[in-house]
Amino acid sequence: MQVESNFLGLRNPNGSPVGSGAWVNITEKYTKAKRYCTAPFEVLFNGKKKTTHYVVGEWIGEKHPELPGAAPREIDIRCASSTNIDLAPQSLDGVFTDPPYFGMVQYGELMHFCYVWLRKLMGGDFPGLEPTTTRHVDELTGNDTAERTIEHFAEGLAAVYKRMATALKPGAPLLFTYHHNKQEAYQAAAMAILDVGLTCSASLPCPAEMGGSIHIHGTASSIVDTVFVCRDSGATPRAWLFDNAAGLARLMTHELAELRVAGMKPTIGDTRCIAFGLITRMAIWGLRPEWIWSWPTAKKLATIRAAMNALATVDEVCALLQGTKPAAPESCSMLSGIDHRIFTDAVAF
Repeated sequence: MQVESNFLGLRNPNGSPVGSGAWVNITEKYTKAKRYCTAPFEVLFNGKKKTTHYVVGEWIGEKHPELPGAAPREIDIRCASSTNIDLAPQSLDGVFTDPPYFGMVQYGELMHFCYVWLRKLMGGDFPGLEPTTTRHVDELTGNDTAERTIEHFAEGLAAVYKRMATALKPGAPLLFTYHHNKQEAYQAAAMAILDVGLTCSASLPCPAEMGGSIHIHGTASSIVDTVFVCRDSGATPRAWLFDNAAGLARLMTHELAELRVAGMKPTIGDTRCIAFGLITRMAIWGLRPEWIWSWPTAKKLATIRAAMNALATVDEVCALLQGTKPAAPESCSMLSGIDHRIFTDAVAF
């Protein structure tokens, strides 16, 4: 597997950077990011064709670099642990986060090499560079060598979500993106949601990774995340609910078809991750009314696993989908054309 061989970087004849981690590539990405702050945009797809739509009047940052008269915005950036942050109750309109995917990426170990050299360059008294290492006993990942188990991960995630849920306004969403190819990782996410008294009102498949990325290339890993939307109260369309493998297969037929309409070709790895996300949502839905947060972590995880398996297994739904003809593009619009119909028949929670 290739690694970066030139830290400074090279350019193609057309001027574009070669590689993904070299200096010229990083500086170009930063330039694009700052340009996006001044003129943010959305990219819309019609099959494989994409168009850029700029958000007129919007900008990102404290001050607009080209409009000195624009009112400044307040931004609060903290380098701290989310497990003990203090936020005012009912002060947040929403929480949007991307937690670690259990043991899939060892962030502290990966960053350690770069951090050592950065610290030598900037000095150990530079704000944020006081620690001598990026490794930390409380790092929120699974790690066999460091003996960080699924219980450690689930409890840490719940501690973070508890802080966030307390600070949310009533009905406001806690939203996070997640994927993994093992059931236990989803059990941990479900426990965190249940422990803080939230319900998963939606789980939406979203392409989030490039198939050519060197850390997943050739591994049959999924490029699809599940976006979990969690609230303390609200409503969910009845059409999104299911209680067996057949109902899950029906829902997934639509979601897989929508991904194909967008130009994606879902793999078996993608299918499995989408199934795990949907099963997790419905397990949370069923367990929330009688959930006991004071149970031992091992018992809570086992309870969630049993609830997930009682609904459907990934192997069951994959077998059902193999015998199902892919839905026609025009027949599936769970979040677009039939929105007004599915939301008129909603179930409150």
